[in-house]
Amino acid sequence: MAKSFFQTAWAVLGLICILGISLFAQGSRMREEFLIDVNRPFVYVKFVQTGPGVPRNPQEPTLRIWLRLQNNCRIPVDVRANGVPDGSPGDEVGLNYEVVPERVGGIQTSSGILDQLETDLNADRQKPKPQADQIPLGYMSELYSLVTIDPGTDALFSIPVNHLSKRWHIEIPFTFNLPKGKGPRDPKNGGTPVMVVSYSLWDLPPESRTEIKTRVGGEP
Repeated sequence: MAKSFFQTAWAVLGLICILGISLFAQGSRMREEFLIDVNRPFVYVKFVQTGPGVPRNPQEPTLRIWLRLQNNCRIPVDVRANGVPDGSPGDEVGLNYEVVPERVGGIQTSSGILDQLETDLNADRQKPKPQADQIPLGYMSELYSLVTIDPGTDALFSIPVNHLSKRWHIEIPFTFNLPKGKGPRDPKNGGTPVMVVSYSLWDLPPESRTEIKTRVGGEP
Protein backbone atom coordinates (compact mmCIF):
# COMPACT_ATOMS: atom_id res chain seq x y z
CA MET A 1 0.00 0.00 0.00
CA ALA A 2 2.73 2.49 1.02
CA LYS A 3 4.81 1.61 -2.06
CA SER A 4 1.81 2.15 -4.35
CA PHE A 5 1.09 5.52 -2.70
CA PHE A 6 4.64 6.77 -3.20
CA GLN A 7 4.69 5.57 -6.80
CA THR A 8 1.48 7.49 -7.46
CA ALA A 9 2.82 10.60 -5.70
CA TRP A 10 6.04 10.54 -7.73
CA ALA A 11 4.06 10.09 -10.93
CA VAL A 12 1.85 13.10 -10.10
CA LEU A 13 4.89 15.18 -9.16
CA GLY A 14 6.60 14.24 -12.41
CA LEU A 15 3.49 15.21 -14.38
CA ILE A 16 3.35 18.58 -12.59
CA CYS A 17 7.02 19.22 -13.39
CA ILE A 18 6.51 18.36 -17.07
CA LEU A 19 3.42 20.59 -17.23
CA GLY A 20 5.30 23.45 -15.53
CA ILE A 21 8.23 23.19 -17.94
CA SER A 22 5.83 23.11 -20.89
CA LEU A 23 3.94 26.20 -19.70
CA PHE A 24 7.22 28.06 -19.02
CA ALA A 25 8.48 27.24 -22.51
CA GLN A 26 5.18 28.31 -24.02
CA GLY A 27 5.25 31.59 -22.07
CA SER A 28 8.84 32.28 -23.17
CA ARG A 29 7.93 31.57 -26.79
CA MET A 30 4.91 33.88 -26.66
CA ARG A 31 7.05 36.63 -25.10
CA GLU A 32 9.65 36.26 -27.85
CA GLU A 33 6.92 36.35 -30.49
CA PHE A 34 5.49 39.58 -29.05
CA LEU A 35 8.71 41.43 -28.09
CA ILE A 36 11.52 42.35 -30.45
CA ASP A 37 14.05 42.85 -27.64
CA VAL A 38 12.97 40.61 -24.76
CA ASN A 39 15.04 42.69 -22.32
CA ARG A 40 13.00 45.85 -22.91
CA PRO A 41 9.35 46.89 -22.32
CA PHE A 42 7.06 46.59 -25.33
CA VAL A 43 6.94 50.40 -25.65
CA TYR A 44 9.48 52.70 -24.01
CA VAL A 45 11.25 56.08 -24.27
CA LYS A 46 14.92 56.46 -25.23
CA PHE A 47 16.92 59.54 -24.23
CA VAL A 48 18.74 61.25 -27.11
CA GLN A 49 20.19 64.53 -25.85
CA THR A 50 19.48 67.93 -24.37
CA GLY A 51 19.90 71.00 -26.53
CA PRO A 52 18.31 74.14 -27.94
CA GLY A 53 15.02 73.86 -29.76
CA VAL A 54 12.13 75.94 -31.04
CA PRO A 55 9.67 76.72 -28.20
CA ARG A 56 6.01 75.92 -28.77
CA ASN A 57 4.92 79.06 -26.89
CA PRO A 58 6.65 82.19 -25.47
CA GLN A 59 6.53 80.85 -21.90
CA GLU A 60 8.71 77.83 -22.68
CA PRO A 61 12.50 77.72 -22.26
CA THR A 62 14.57 77.15 -25.40
CA LEU A 63 16.43 74.26 -23.77
CA ARG A 64 14.71 71.01 -24.68
CA ILE A 65 15.07 67.28 -24.05
CA TRP A 66 15.15 65.13 -27.17
CA LEU A 67 13.64 61.66 -26.89
CA ARG A 68 12.49 58.75 -29.03
CA LEU A 69 9.35 56.72 -28.40
CA GLN A 70 10.35 53.15 -29.30
CA ASN A 71 7.92 50.43 -30.40
CA ASN A 72 9.50 47.19 -29.14
CA CYS A 73 6.59 44.89 -29.98
CA ARG A 74 5.45 43.24 -33.20
CA ILE A 75 2.18 45.22 -33.36
CA PRO A 76 2.11 48.81 -34.72
CA VAL A 77 1.15 51.45 -32.17
CA ASP A 78 -0.64 54.75 -32.75
CA VAL A 79 0.12 58.02 -30.97
CA ARG A 80 -1.48 61.46 -31.20
CA ALA A 81 0.59 64.20 -32.78
CA ASN A 82 0.46 67.72 -34.19
CA GLY A 83 2.78 69.69 -36.39
CA VAL A 84 6.08 71.18 -35.19
CA PRO A 85 7.38 74.74 -35.64
CA ASP A 86 9.57 75.74 -38.55
CA GLY A 87 13.22 75.04 -37.81
CA SER A 88 12.50 71.71 -36.09
CA PRO A 89 14.30 68.53 -37.21
CA GLY A 90 12.72 67.00 -40.28
CA ASP A 91 11.78 63.73 -38.58
CA GLU A 92 10.41 65.27 -35.36
CA VAL A 93 6.74 64.77 -34.51
CA GLY A 94 4.72 67.01 -32.21
CA LEU A 95 3.82 64.19 -29.86
CA ASN A 96 0.78 64.72 -27.62
CA TYR A 97 1.35 64.03 -23.92
CA GLU A 98 0.20 65.16 -20.50
CA VAL A 99 2.23 66.61 -17.64
CA VAL A 100 1.08 64.73 -14.54
CA PRO A 101 1.82 65.30 -10.81
CA GLU A 102 4.10 62.72 -9.23
CA ARG A 103 2.54 60.02 -7.09
CA VAL A 104 5.29 58.68 -4.85
CA GLY A 105 3.51 55.42 -4.10
CA GLY A 106 3.04 54.66 -7.81
CA ILE A 107 6.50 55.32 -9.16
CA GLN A 108 8.20 52.28 -10.61
CA THR A 109 11.78 52.80 -9.53
CA SER A 110 14.39 51.45 -7.17
CA SER A 111 13.83 51.81 -3.42
CA GLY A 112 16.84 54.12 -3.03
CA ILE A 113 15.58 56.60 -5.62
CA LEU A 114 12.05 56.28 -4.26
CA ASP A 115 13.23 57.13 -0.73
CA GLN A 116 15.20 60.10 -2.04
CA LEU A 117 12.25 61.32 -4.09
CA GLU A 118 9.91 61.07 -1.11
CA THR A 119 12.41 63.01 1.01
CA ASP A 120 12.72 65.70 -1.67
CA LEU A 121 8.96 65.99 -2.08
CA ASN A 122 8.42 66.30 1.67
CA ALA A 123 11.06 69.02 1.83
CA ASP A 124 9.51 70.86 -1.13
CA ARG A 125 6.08 70.85 0.52
CA GLN A 126 7.53 73.05 3.25
CA LYS A 127 8.62 75.70 0.72
CA PRO A 128 6.32 78.42 -0.64
CA LYS A 129 5.67 77.83 -4.34
CA PRO A 130 6.09 80.81 -6.69
CA GLN A 131 3.66 81.04 -9.58
CA ALA A 132 6.37 80.03 -12.09
CA ASP A 133 6.81 76.77 -10.21
CA GLN A 134 3.30 75.52 -10.96
CA ILE A 135 2.82 72.44 -13.09
CA PRO A 136 3.04 73.33 -16.80
CA LEU A 137 0.53 72.35 -19.45
CA GLY A 138 1.40 69.43 -21.64
CA TYR A 139 0.83 69.08 -25.37
CA MET A 140 -2.56 67.36 -25.43
CA SER A 141 -4.88 68.75 -28.10
CA GLU A 142 -8.46 68.09 -29.17
CA LEU A 143 -7.33 68.30 -32.80
CA TYR A 144 -4.62 65.85 -33.73
CA SER A 145 -3.44 63.31 -36.28
CA LEU A 146 -2.64 59.68 -35.59
CA VAL A 147 0.97 58.70 -36.20
CA THR A 148 1.71 54.98 -36.53
CA ILE A 149 5.00 53.66 -35.15
CA ASP A 150 5.75 50.37 -36.84
CA PRO A 151 7.38 47.43 -35.01
CA GLY A 152 11.05 48.04 -34.33
CA THR A 153 10.88 51.75 -35.21
CA ASP A 154 10.60 54.94 -33.16
CA ALA A 155 9.37 58.53 -33.26
CA LEU A 156 11.58 61.50 -32.41
CA PHE A 157 10.03 64.19 -30.21
CA SER A 158 11.15 66.87 -27.79
CA ILE A 159 9.91 68.43 -24.58
CA PRO A 160 10.94 71.63 -22.78
CA VAL A 161 13.12 70.95 -19.74
CA ASN A 162 10.50 72.34 -17.36
CA HIS A 163 8.10 69.51 -18.27
CA LEU A 164 10.11 67.18 -16.02
CA SER A 165 10.47 67.90 -12.32
CA LYS A 166 10.66 66.22 -8.94
CA ARG A 167 6.97 67.07 -8.71
CA TRP A 168 5.69 66.05 -12.15
CA HIS A 169 6.40 63.79 -15.14
CA ILE A 170 4.98 63.21 -18.61
CA GLU A 171 2.60 60.48 -19.75
CA ILE A 172 2.24 59.61 -23.45
CA PRO A 173 -1.01 57.86 -24.44
CA PHE A 174 -0.88 55.22 -27.18
CA THR A 175 -3.02 52.46 -28.64
CA PHE A 176 -2.38 49.32 -30.66
CA ASN A 177 -3.06 49.66 -34.37
CA LEU A 178 -5.27 46.59 -34.74
CA PRO A 179 -7.36 45.37 -37.70
CA LYS A 180 -10.87 46.77 -37.70
CA GLY A 181 -13.79 44.44 -37.04
CA LYS A 182 -16.16 43.46 -39.83
CA GLY A 183 -19.41 43.96 -37.96
CA PRO A 184 -21.07 46.54 -35.69
CA ARG A 185 -19.84 46.86 -32.13
CA ASP A 186 -21.76 44.72 -29.68
CA PRO A 187 -23.47 47.21 -27.31
CA LYS A 188 -22.98 44.76 -24.42
CA ASN A 189 -19.20 45.11 -24.72
CA GLY A 190 -17.64 48.28 -23.35
CA GLY A 191 -14.41 49.65 -21.98
CA THR A 192 -11.09 49.92 -23.76
CA PRO A 193 -7.54 49.60 -22.44
CA VAL A 194 -5.91 52.89 -21.49
CA MET A 195 -2.16 52.70 -22.12
CA VAL A 196 0.46 55.35 -21.42
CA VAL A 197 4.23 55.53 -21.36
CA SER A 198 5.46 57.38 -18.27
CA TYR A 199 8.77 59.28 -18.35
CA SER A 200 10.15 61.17 -15.37
CA LEU A 201 13.13 63.21 -14.26
CA TRP A 202 14.59 60.03 -12.78
CA ASP A 203 14.58 58.32 -16.19
CA LEU A 204 17.12 60.82 -17.52
CA PRO A 205 20.79 59.82 -17.41
CA PRO A 206 22.42 61.24 -14.23
CA GLU A 207 24.76 63.51 -16.20
CA SER A 208 21.79 65.00 -18.08
CA ARG A 209 19.93 65.73 -14.84
CA THR A 210 23.03 67.55 -13.59
CA GLU A 211 23.36 69.47 -16.87
CA ILE A 212 19.73 70.59 -16.74
CA LYS A 213 20.07 71.78 -13.12
CA THR A 214 23.18 73.75 -14.07
CA ARG A 215 21.82 75.31 -17.24
CA VAL A 216 18.42 76.32 -15.91
CA GLY A 217 19.90 77.73 -12.73
CA GLY A 218 18.30 75.49 -10.14
CA GLU A 219 16.62 72.15 -9.64
CA PRO A 220 13.91 71.34 -12.18
